[in-house]
Amino acid sequence: MPVETDNDLLIFLNPDEFGVEASYVSRDPAVEPKDIPGQFDDEGSNLNPNRWNGTQFQMQMGASVTSSGPTFLCRTSDLNKGGRKGEKLTIKGQEYRIEDKRPDGTGLTLLLLMAND
Repeated sequence: MPVETDNDLLIFLNPDEFGVEASYVSRDPAVEPKDIPGQFDDEGSNLNPNRWNGTQFQMQMGASVTSSGPTFLCRTSDLNKGGRKGEKLTIKGQEYRIEDKRPDGTGLTLLLLMAND
């Protein structure tokens, strides 16, 4: 059970500080589109899976996993049924679709997005 309330979580998602507003469109036609606050990130990341648990030889091999997909962190309660694959978000004029979600158990969900070109 999260310690913070939904209102407490808004502190981290405030569009006037470091958050953004996204237009959320559910797959359910009975749910009206709405604006939701969140944190948008479109930077890539690089991970060496052998860095912490590999042998010295494995660490020097240079194997890594690179990801460059955009993400959106928002309150789980702002999403219909916690967010579903195929639902749409428009952020800064670009439309994205939800490819996957990662709820953190504290009331926030990280949405993995794909540009809808």
